Amino acid sequence: FERYLAIADRLPRAAGASHSVHRAHLGELVDDIDVFVLDGFGVLNVGHEPIAGAALRIAELKRAGCQVRVLTNGATMSTDVTCGKYARWGMDIARADVVSSRDALARALHGSRLNWGFMGLPASDLPSLVNEAVLLGDDARAYAAVDGFVLLGAGDWSADRQALLVAALRERARPVMVGNPDLTAPFPDAFSFEPGWYAHALQDAGVAVPRFFGKPFGNAFEPVLETLDRPVDPSRIAMVGDTLHTDILGGAAAGWRTVLVTGHGLLRSLDVERSIERAGIRPDWIVPTT
Repeated sequence: FERYLAIADRLPRAAGASHSVHRAHLGELVDDIDVFVLDGFGVLNVGHEPIAGAALRIAELKRAGCQVRVLTNGATMSTDVTCGKYARWGMDIARADVVSSRDALARALHGSRLNWGFMGLPASDLPSLVNEAVLLGDDARAYAAVDGFVLLGAGDWSADRQALLVAALRERARPVMVGNPDLTAPFPDAFSFEPGWYAHALQDAGVAVPRFFGKPFGNAFEPVLETLDRPVDPSRIAMVGDTLHTDILGGAAAGWRTVLVTGHGLLRSLDVERSIERAGIRPDWIVPTT
């Protein structure tokens, strides 16, 4: 949370709500909201496990006539893989109803003829993003050879690899694209370091000014509107998430309403009201769980 505060001037600006209303769960908002846009980590799952009751809540929202979408900053795996995970958890979420930061990144990379070096995993399906891709590891020569860098997933990234990346950018400036702006993601007993963490470290070091794709940036929110069955008044769309500086800030910047989930994600061990005041980012509603 402190790190989000430190890099806040690099994020979009939005007024947010004037006050927050507390509710027990999303089901109590169906009279106010027509489209619920759900974050993944902290709203549908914590780590590799689903949040209890999330699948039932999605079904409840749909029975009430609401549209449900997922907007996730998870970019390591393809969106098809992400949808398969939701299906295994019994969540009624179609592929067409999921937008990921990876999708926003893919739009920007479409047609690129550069040779990109990727922070990612062997299972990240890099050929689906670009024709020329190198999965970065521990060989400095790979960092020197590529035309630009994409920070996609940090699952096996290390301090040594980050040092190689910094050194390569100091040697020769190149573009840096970030497919997941998150600094961290919630797991049951810890928080991970995500690509956004390493991207801002590059900017701190003065070696790059990364381009971000995903929440809270507008390039993630615009594709969600393209999936809707019909045009919807932005005040009847709610971004639901666990992080003030990505989900809530981004939703407010898009002109949507916002719902902060406090029980599973970044704020689960913090004073929520104090955190809201310090961030200067206030959601319309606060719920303990999905």
